[in-house]
Amino acid sequence: MRLFACLLIGLLTSLSMTAEAGFRCDGKIVKRGDRMFEVRELCGEPDVVVPLHSVYTIRYGHVPTREEWQYNLGPHRLMRFLRFQDGRLTQVRTGRHGFRPGNGACSPGQIESGITQMELVSKCGKPREKELRITGVHYRTERDGRVYRAGMPAEDWIYDFGPRRFIRIVTLINGRVVNIETSSRRGSRSAS
Repeated sequence: MRLFACLLIGLLTSLSMTAEAGFRCDGKIVKRGDRMFEVRELCGEPDVVVPLHSVYTIRYGHVPTREEWQYNLGPHRLMRFLRFQDGRLTQVRTGRHGFRPGNGACSPGQIESGITQMELVSKCGKPREKELRITGVHYRTERDGRVYRAGMPAEDWIYDFGPRRFIRIVTLINGRVVNIETSSRRGSRSAS
């Protein structure tokens, strides 16, 4: 019985290490060190691209040096999050089960701290507008407990749910909802 338990633990450990090292796209494994074009050829366009860090150059403007590609593989498979550094795949993380895309018409109560940018767009559609800023406070996500320190780049997504509801400001850091704030202003008639 002990031998069986040890073998099972070893098998599960190797499977989880394989899942973190890469994943299959069209029968081929995408792995660390692959270039962006190679991943795109095998897996297609990601559902969401989240720029994590960029460098400003005079000739080209902001050039992303780190970004995350998010893939929603549907409700029967796990979501994948691929991190790239300087055009090379450096990390593959596995998320929760994927989901069927929604119709983009959500209520404010459906926005939760900790969900990914991809889940937010699927539930609520694109925001009315986006504002980019540097954070002045610490944020903690509820789902994974990760703490984002002050000084991180963040996007505030503004959602207008119509004249009977208050506007919501949804803060995203690294492609994850970290805060939901209710504005003192109600939405516009054109949003309903």
